[in-house]
Amino acid sequence: MRRNAQYQVAAPAALSGQVTVDLSAISDNVKALKKRTKAPYFMAVVKGNAYGHGLVEVARTAVDAGADWLGTAQLTEAISLRQAGITLPILSWLYLASQTSATILEALENDVDVSLGSVGQLEVLEGIAARLGRPAVVHLELDSGLSRGGARKEDWAELVARARQAELDGTLRVRGLWTHLAWADVPAHPGNATAVAEFEDAVREAHEAGLNPELRHVSSSANILDRPEFHFDMVRAGLAIYGLAPADHLDPADFGLRPSLSVTAPLVMVKKVPAGTGVSYEHQAITYEPRYLGLIPLGYADGIPKGISGRSVVNIGGRSVPVIGKVCMDQFMVDLGPDAGGIDVGDTAVLFGDPASGAASADDWGAAIGSHGDEIINRIAPRLPRAYATSAYRCPDYQEPAAAGQGNVA
Repeated sequence: MRRNAQYQVAAPAALSGQVTVDLSAISDNVKALKKRTKAPYFMAVVKGNAYGHGLVEVARTAVDAGADWLGTAQLTEAISLRQAGITLPILSWLYLASQTSATILEALENDVDVSLGSVGQLEVLEGIAARLGRPAVVHLELDSGLSRGGARKEDWAELVARARQAELDGTLRVRGLWTHLAWADVPAHPGNATAVAEFEDAVREAHEAGLNPELRHVSSSANILDRPEFHFDMVRAGLAIYGLAPADHLDPADFGLRPSLSVTAPLVMVKKVPAGTGVSYEHQAITYEPRYLGLIPLGYADGIPKGISGRSVVNIGGRSVPVIGKVCMDQFMVDLGPDAGGIDVGDTAVLFGDPASGAASADDWGAAIGSHGDEIINRIAPRLPRAYATSAYRCPDYQEPAAAGQGNVA
């Protein structure tokens, strides 16, 4: 469609955005990350609907790429994976300990491992396991400084003693010991070494109590890439699987990783406005010369952050054009410049995706609002349809590492 008037409007059928997930990127990212660790086991974290990418689709892709474990935050996510026919070991770590919890029972019936970080949780799991007729398989979590889940070190001795007694009683089996680092996204921070030392003390204490778990796991994405001495028996990869930067100083492309999610939408209107025109609510942007504006039918109801206005760009026809004016609930404007330069109604706007395509990345959008790419991709609303694709793209000039990391902590 060519412009022959001051503005044009696309047909209503075009009013939708699209989320495209490149499953080959996820597969390649898993393989690249596995090559960077000597840990015997690799967990792909698929919590939060696989960071907005699609729980079952991503899990299957990660399994095919060589993941040994899957990780979910909520038990319902783990149960959904089992219902989809996925048999790989799953650890789930966030649940309400309730004596009447049918969800916990269903998870245990489906061979889902659960995290255990308090005596109260232990007692609940013992009761449910007794009803089930077989031990609940658990990973004891140490709170090494995050002050989130897990037992603090002063409560650890009681927890491991009670867990060992539960093993003897046949109601629990302790398969793993784990912690999550408070400075996980700042690998060089001295707090990480302190937390790992505390974790090693906790492991020794568990052994002294008679526990002999097969798995110790500490490292998430940033430490997979930057602290091989923290890898232990298993690593837990989240952000890096999706091609996002797990730390500010780590460029995913340097490790052969690429973004796996892009968001696009059609340009539904192109309008020429004179100098001095206010744009969107409260006229937070005013044109200083005649401009062409473009309308994109996505807004904060779709997960577009209000703070992106004036701070990031979208790509249309190979051109980067800035977001202008306040983001509305279902739409936002872009500044096409004094000459729209061949951009027309119906053209595809790439909000973010793989930088190799010329688009901004989710990490770019995250930085623009003072956050990170994971917040951006997790904002994207379910009402946007997901499509799954594959590609043969490889990062230019990337070479696979000759060997894995420097080894595990003894």
